[in-house]
Amino acid sequence: MIARASGGGGLAAALTVLSGWAFDVPILRRIVPGQPPMVVLTAIGILMLATALLLGTGSGASRPVRRAGRWIAAAAAAVGIGGILQYLLPLPVRLDDWVQRLAFGPLKPGSGMALATAASIAAVAVGLLFQDAPRRWLRDLGTLATLWGFVIAAAGVLGYAYGLGALHQAGPFSRMALVTAVTLGVLAVGALFSRPTRPWIAPVLCAGEAGSPTRHLLPAVVVAPLVLGWLQLQAVRSDLIEAETGTALLMAVLTLWLAALVVRVARNIDRRAVAERRLRETLHGMNEALERRVAARTQELAEAQDALVQAQKMEAIGQLTGGVAHDFNNLLTIIRSSTDFLRRPDLPEERRRRYLDAVSDTVERAAKLTAQLLAFARRQALKPAVFDAGERIRGIAQMLDSLTGARIRIVTTLAEGPCAVRADPVQFETALVNLAVNARDAMNGEGTLTIELTCGRPKPSIRGHAGSPSPFVAVSVSDTGSGIVKEQLTRIFEPFFTTKEVGKGTGLGLSQVIGFAKQSGGDVDVASVVGRGSTFTLYLPQAEAGIGGEKPAPEPEGQALEDGDQCILVVEDNVEIGRFCTQILHDLGYSTVLTQTAEAALAEIEAVPFRFDAVFSDVVMPGMGGIELAKRLRALHPEMPVVLTSGYSHVLAGNDAHGFEFVRKPYSAEEVRKVLREAVAAKPKVRPAPTET
Repeated sequence: MIARASGGGGLAAALTVLSGWAFDVPILRRIVPGQPPMVVLTAIGILMLATALLLGTGSGASRPVRRAGRWIAAAAAAVGIGGILQYLLPLPVRLDDWVQRLAFGPLKPGSGMALATAASIAAVAVGLLFQDAPRRWLRDLGTLATLWGFVIAAAGVLGYAYGLGALHQAGPFSRMALVTAVTLGVLAVGALFSRPTRPWIAPVLCAGEAGSPTRHLLPAVVVAPLVLGWLQLQAVRSDLIEAETGTALLMAVLTLWLAALVVRVARNIDRRAVAERRLRETLHGMNEALERRVAARTQELAEAQDALVQAQKMEAIGQLTGGVAHDFNNLLTIIRSSTDFLRRPDLPEERRRRYLDAVSDTVERAAKLTAQLLAFARRQALKPAVFDAGERIRGIAQMLDSLTGARIRIVTTLAEGPCAVRADPVQFETALVNLAVNARDAMNGEGTLTIELTCGRPKPSIRGHAGSPSPFVAVSVSDTGSGIVKEQLTRIFEPFFTTKEVGKGTGLGLSQVIGFAKQSGGDVDVASVVGRGSTFTLYLPQAEAGIGGEKPAPEPEGQALEDGDQCILVVEDNVEIGRFCTQILHDLGYSTVLTQTAEAALAEIEAVPFRFDAVFSDVVMPGMGGIELAKRLRALHPEMPVVLTSGYSHVLAGNDAHGFEFVRKPYSAEEVRKVLREAVAAKPKVRPAPTET
C-alpha cells in the first residue's frame, strides 16, 4: 500500500511538471510557489522511477510485467548516470540541456539537473533493479542503494527546511528543487516498503513484539531531533541565543529526551516481564489444574472401563452358563427319564435296551459338549502328532461329500509337496468338519465348497493380534453362501452364539475351531462379503516331515505274559470313581489294586516289584498329581506303562499329555480296554528266561 501510494505520488508530480513545461505554466514546473523548478530530465527520471515502482509492486503482477518494470528501472538508472557523467566529464553537450530543448527550450544559465538529484535517481533505480535479484548480496546492495538515495533526498529537504544554503544553494545540491527532493524521498520510501520482508523494513511493519515499540519509538527518535534542531537554528538567527548556547541546550534537551525514551522502554520491558511472569504462573496453575482434571478423568474412565469389562465378562459368563445349563439340562432330562423307566421291573427287554442306548448316546453327547467348551477355552488335553495335512484333507474329502449333500460341489486345492503339521489330528479333522457344516448351512445345501492348502505362509495380523514371519500351514475353507454381516464377525467365535435358526445349531463349532487353533499355536482368520460367501483360514505351525512322529515300540526280550493274569494299579482319589473303574477292569479280565494317592501307589510298586503290568492314574489329586507320578515312574521304572485320565487339567492343556497315554473322562469300558491293551503291548512285562538245571 505504501509503495503504490509513493509510486502514484511520484507519477503525479512528474506528469504535472512535464505538463507545466509543455504548456508553459510556470506554477506547474515548481508546484511549490517561490521555489526553483524541476527540469525536464529530472521529471523524466522521476516518471520512470514511479512507473517501475508501480509495475514491480502490483498485486498479482505477472512475470512479463515485472520484467518490464526492471527495464524501466534500468532506463531511470541510465538517466541518473547520464546526469552524473555530465559533471564528471567535459562533454560538449549537456544531457539535461539537450532534453530540455526537445520539450521546451534551452536551460537558463545556472539551472539544470543537480548532481545530488542525479545520484539520488541512480541510487533508487539500482534499488528497484536489484530488489528481486536471485542472490542475497545483490538484494542487500539494492537496499543500501535505496537508503543512500533516501539520505540524499532527505538532506535536500532539510536544507530547505533549515534554510541551509549548503544543502540547496551550493555544491552538489545547488540545483536541486524542493519538489525534486520531496518526490525522490517519497519514491525512495516506497521502494524500501515495496519488499516488507527486508531486514530494514520488517521490524517496522511486523505485527509481532518488535513491530509495536518500533512504530512508537521511531517518530519520537526521528521527529524530535529535527524539530529541536529547527527551533535552535531559528533562535540563533533571531539573536535570541548564541550559537554555542543553542548547541548546548540542544544537546541537553536531546539527552533528556533520549533518557526519557530509555526509561520508558525499560518500564515497558519491566511491565512486560511482570505480565509474562504472571502469565507463566497462571499457565502453571492452569496446567496443574488441567493435569489434576486429566488424572481424575483418566481414573474415572479407567473405572468405567473396568466396570464395562466386568459387565461384559458377567454377560459372557451368563451367556455361557445359560447355554451350558440349557444343553446339559436337556441331556440330563433324557438320562433321568431313561433311568426312571429302567427301574420298572416289568419293562420289556427291547425297551430296556432302547433306554440303555439312549443313556449311552446322551453321555457321548455330553462328553462332546464338554470337549467343545474346553476347546474354546484352550483347556483341552491335545494329543499332538506330526502328520501331512494334505493326506488328512484327501481322507476327509470323501466323508464331506456325504455330509454336505449332492448339490454341493467340493473342490480341493492342495500343495504339491507334503505339508507337515504338528497338531492333534482328531481335532484337526473335527475343525474341518465344523467349517464344512457351517459352509453347507450358509449355502442352504447348494453351491461350491473350496478347501485350499498352502505351505510356508507367514501368519498375518488377525483381530489386532501380532502376526508371525514363521512358516505356517494355511487351510482355507471357502463357500458361496450368504456371507456374514460385519456386525457379527466379532462374535461368531463366541460359544453358543449362532446366526442359524433355533434348533439348527449349538453355536459351538467355531468355538472349537478357534480354541484348537489357538492352543496349537495358530489362529483363524475370516473374510466375508454379504451375498458372496465367506472364507475361513486356519493357520497352524508348520513342522518338518518326520519330526516328532511315533517311534516303533522296541521288541521285548524274553517271553511275554499272556493277556490273562494281568494286574493294573488304579490311582484315583474319588472312591466311587475308583470302585467303578476297578469293576470295569475286573469285567475286562484284569486284576486290580486301588490306591487313593500317588504316594501310596509308589509304595505299592516299591513293595512288590514286577507285580503290576500298568498304572491307570487320575491327573488331579491332592498331594502328588498324576503327571508327577508318571514322571517319577518313568525315571524309576521306564518299562512300566502309565495311562492318565482326567476330565480337565490345566497342566494337560498347556503341555499336552507329556508323552503318556491319555483317556478323557467320561470314558467307556471299550476305551479303557483299548488304551490299556495298546499300552501293555507297547511295553510288555517280561519274564526272565528259565535257567537249565
